[in-house]
Amino acid sequence: MQGFTILFFLLFGVSSAWALVGDSDGAFGIDGSLRTIGALFLNYDFPAFYGDQRTDGYLQTLIRITGAGRPRDDLSYDMHLVQALTYFSGAGQGRGSGSINLAGDKLRYRALDEASAWWTDDDAQALLWLDRCNVKIALDAMDLTIGRQAVTFGKAHFWNPLDVYLPFDPNQFDRDYKPGVDALRADFPLGDFSGITLVGVLGREVDDAGSYVNEDRTFDASWYGSSILGRLFTNHGGWDLALQGGKIYGGYQVGGGLVGEIRGVEVRAEAAWFLAQDSPSLDPPLTGDLFEDHLTAVIGLGRRFENSLILEIEYLYNGGGESEDFNTAAVRLERGGIRHMGRHLAGLLASYEVTPLVVGQLTALYALSDGSLVLQPSTTFSVSNNSELLAGAGLYFGRRPETNAAGWTDIRSEFGSYPNFFFAEFKVYF
Repeated sequence: MQGFTILFFLLFGVSSAWALVGDSDGAFGIDGSLRTIGALFLNYDFPAFYGDQRTDGYLQTLIRITGAGRPRDDLSYDMHLVQALTYFSGAGQGRGSGSINLAGDKLRYRALDEASAWWTDDDAQALLWLDRCNVKIALDAMDLTIGRQAVTFGKAHFWNPLDVYLPFDPNQFDRDYKPGVDALRADFPLGDFSGITLVGVLGREVDDAGSYVNEDRTFDASWYGSSILGRLFTNHGGWDLALQGGKIYGGYQVGGGLVGEIRGVEVRAEAAWFLAQDSPSLDPPLTGDLFEDHLTAVIGLGRRFENSLILEIEYLYNGGGESEDFNTAAVRLERGGIRHMGRHLAGLLASYEVTPLVVGQLTALYALSDGSLVLQPSTTFSVSNNSELLAGAGLYFGRRPETNAAGWTDIRSEFGSYPNFFFAEFKVYF
C-alpha cells in the first residue's frame, strides 16, 4: 500500500521539471528523467500460473541520469546510468506481457555485467546498471562509435525483422530509451542518403533460466552470443533501400527492406532469413531445437492525416512460429528463440490528438493463427513542458491455457495466455 501512495504522489504531486548541470550540446552536461509505472493485473482462473491469487500489483520507479557532451567537433560522448526500484506481488504470466517488463533482466549482446542488485526482497528489488556508455569519433572517412550504445535498424512500427539488437516488443508503450549493446560501430557515408554500416557486438550466452552462462564473471563473451553485421543502404527514386547480413545471436541473418510512399501512403517492407547455429535442443516431451532456420517478413502501410489522425497497419509472417503447437512455441518465445508464438499476425495503431495536451491511442494485435487479440487503449496527457502522464490498459482475448490429461500446461492461443492489466505512468525530464 505504501508503494502505491508513493505512486500517487509522483503522478499528481509534480507539475514542473527542474534542471541539472551544464549543457549536453556543449562540452559537458547532465540531464535525466524520472518515471513511475504502476499496474494492476487481473489474473484469470488458472492455478498453474497464479495459484489462488486473482490480482497482482506492479510498481516500478526508474531514475535515469544522462551525461553527454561534445568537447570537440570530432568527438562526442553519451552515458546513461539507471536506478530502478521494482515491486511485483507475484510471478505470474503478467511479467512477460511485453508491455511491462522488469528492468535489469539479463540482456543479450552485453559482455560487461556491471548491474548491481544492491537490495533484494521476496517481491522487490533495487537495481543499478549502466545502460549506455560510448564515445563517437568523427573521422574523414567514417564515424566510429565505441562502447555501449543503442543500435536500431529497420523502419517498421510493430515488427522489425532487421532490428536484431534488443528490439522493442510490438505492444510496448514506453519506447523513449532503447537499451544499449556493447558494440563497435563504423558508419561510412557514400552520399547524402547512402552508406555502409559495420557493427561488431560482444555478447554472452543466456541460459534457460534467463541468467548468463559463466555469470560469475564480470566480463565474458562467446561467439554464439556475439554479432558481426554489415548493412548497405541507399535511396533510389524516392525509396529507401537496405540490405544487411552477418552473424547474430544464435546464428546468421541475411535480409533487406524498403520504405517509400505511394499517393500519400507510406509503404514499408522488411524480410530476413535466419540460419541457426548449433542450437540447443528443447527439453522433453517437446521435440526440436530452440533456434530453427526460418523466414520473418513484414509489410506495412501508414498515413498521417491533416486532422492529426495517424494510422499504421502491418502484417507479420513469423516463420519460426507455430499454427497449432503453441506449447513448443511458448518455450521458444520464453527463451528468446522467436518473438511471437503464432505464424501470422496483424497490427493496427490509431493515434489522434484530441487537444494539444491530450493524445489518444489504440494499439491492436491480432493473431491470425488462432484468432486471439490484444487491445491496448491509452491516453497521454501533457502535464507540463517536461512531464506527461500516460494511462491505459492491456486487454487480452483468446483461448486460455488448460491442464491436459498428463498434467502438463497446454497453451492454446497467442494472446489468451496473458492476463488483463491497467496501468498508469508518469514521467518527467530534467
